Amino acid sequence: MATKFNNRCMIKIFVGFLIFTLFYLSFWLRLLFNYLEDLNLQKVVGFSDRTLGFDHIYIVHLDYRTDRRERLDEIASYHGLDFDYFSAITKDDEQILRKYGSADMNPSQKACYLSHYSIYELIIDKGFNSVLILEDDVDFELDITATVADIHRDLPASWEMLYVGHCFEGVGEQVGNSFSVHKLYKSVAPMCTHAYAISYSGAIKLIELLDPVTPRGTVDYSLKVVIGEGKISSYSVHPQLIVQQGTANNPSDIPNSQPLSFNLLNSTLHFLGHNNI
Repeated sequence: MATKFNNRCMIKIFVGFLIFTLFYLSFWLRLLFNYLEDLNLQKVVGFSDRTLGFDHIYIVHLDYRTDRRERLDEIASYHGLDFDYFSAITKDDEQILRKYGSADMNPSQKACYLSHYSIYELIIDKGFNSVLILEDDVDFELDITATVADIHRDLPASWEMLYVGHCFEGVGEQVGNSFSVHKLYKSVAPMCTHAYAISYSGAIKLIELLDPVTPRGTVDYSLKVVIGEGKISSYSVHPQLIVQQGTANNPSDIPNSQPLSFNLLNSTLHFLGHNNI
């Protein structure tokens, strides 16, 4: 009897010690994991946190839309971001527009095409490794800084385009193992150009593929075509982190275009009190 009692005691002591050891190891492993996550976040975002991990952020902006700039300035102030406003080519810049092909685009669509193409040229001229291109009618997810940092961790080093926002995009093959609601996927057929990033190598390709002298169509359609042809490596975030706010109170400047309005999980503009957009 004494031997059985001693054996039970030894088993209990061993199990107790094993549980304590596992708990102790899990505690230190959790600390180590958090430390490595912090290091990874610093490596991904670092000094570029004011540009969401990219080298630069350009806003394609129509100078007369001061209402949009005011809202974007509020967004930039809240999130601590640096925006560089690029004065967009307009439908009235006839001297510029007549130099290039139309492909059935109206003057406003053609001006939009040339504005985006001009930014591709700027990326190369200034030697930026990556640039986020936004249009001036956008709204951001409230936690965009942390979420984009998570997306950067999953983004392959060979990426050339990244759609942070899009229209009518199907969901492709998932990339990475993010636990966030917002995940990274291979692009399928993204439309709209209100929020996308380009790498330096991507800009070089697009300068050749989207020659404005012989355009295939609008800029978003042309981008969709070259992605579909496999000529550029592109990824998309689902659900999108930046949406277009085209409503009756914030109409598009392109004639005959349908107003598009997409919902965010947590809108920055709504948080800042712009509930009537």
